[in-house]
Amino acid sequence: MELYQLQGFLEVAQAKSFTLAAQKLFLTQPALSLQIKALEEELGESLFERQGKKILLTPAGRLLQERAGQILGLVGQAQQEIQAARELRTGRLVIGASDSLCLYVLPAVIQFFHEKFPGVELQFVNRQSAEVVSLVAVGAIDFGLVTLPVLEPKVETEPLFWREDVAICHPAHPLAEVSSITLAMLAEYPLLLLEKSSHSRLLLEQMLAKTGVIPERVLELGSVEVIKRFVALKLGVSIIPAYTVETEMKAGQLYAIRLPWLPTRSVGVVQRRGRFLSPAGQMFLKLLKNHVPNVWLCP
Repeated sequence: MELYQLQGFLEVAQAKSFTLAAQKLFLTQPALSLQIKALEEELGESLFERQGKKILLTPAGRLLQERAGQILGLVGQAQQEIQAARELRTGRLVIGASDSLCLYVLPAVIQFFHEKFPGVELQFVNRQSAEVVSLVAVGAIDFGLVTLPVLEPKVETEPLFWREDVAICHPAHPLAEVSSITLAMLAEYPLLLLEKSSHSRLLLEQMLAKTGVIPERVLELGSVEVIKRFVALKLGVSIIPAYTVETEMKAGQLYAIRLPWLPTRSVGVVQRRGRFLSPAGQMFLKLLKNHVPNVWLCP
């Protein structure tokens, strides 16, 4: 059963004439008759009956008329919705990212996107990188922003920018008077760190194990924002992305120390492998790539 057959059938049913329906469809009457005959053979039922010069619907024809109208109506609606999504007049986009990325990388893009395409609904899922990757892998979100590398085979990644991590302390902390510091020097003070599932925590623990350094004390916290608050209260020191501390540095609330021995890391986009990204998603990523610098260093 083809859509053009249903369209031809509906035109005949409405016009009650093969000749008039064929003219409207720019077909010859024999061609239209063959379409209806093929439809009847497929269904195993006659769709029209003649009463004198009149062409009337059979019971099967009346049933098909109702369903064919619904089918073609849904097809037309789908075409309109797809066109609207292509033009970014409607749609929904679900993005996963950590708190720090949501707070410091995405806001300007979100504001511009919302002003430009108000009909597209944006939804954000705040999770650590590992959880974002898992959500992308099962198709629960459209794409995510995560710290690379990612080993999950069900997803594919694209680097977005390189980030520098810095050590932070209170401006009156002894480390603020030192021009350069080592991991061992940091470990002499309470370390305020993210949960063990975070990339930052895993990297730091690997470096501690490799150098044989044992921290004086570790306090595990749930977000970079909480870590910064605790550091400002002189409760310890930490290592966080440079882009998350610019405001506090300018306000004199925190002091940042560059760490040449700590490698820069890449933040990237993660998508389910082989999944088509909607026009809204493609546009959001385009804006995001235009917004962020290639390398985000300590000011």
